[in-house]
Amino acid sequence: MQVAVEISLYPLSDDFEKPVDTFLSLLANNPSIEVEPGKMSSIISGELADIMQALSQAMEEVFAQSPAVFNLKISNCCPV
Repeated sequence: MQVAVEISLYPLSDDFEKPVDTFLSLLANNPSIEVEPGKMSSIISGELADIMQALSQAMEEVFAQSPAVFNLKISNCCPV
């Protein structure tokens, strides 16, 4: 099933750029999904299973670096 995810990352540390860069790099290196970075949030599109696996791995890496908050919306009816 094709879905789109709008996701925002809020690192709770002084060095907030590094976790964001890490997160976007990990997602961008995954050929199974498409990532469109934005100034306030990013859009990820592709197969639901591929996205959820990629998000899980990337979020785990960010959480290992610093405390953070993720905010996301998932839709199967809003094409990108």
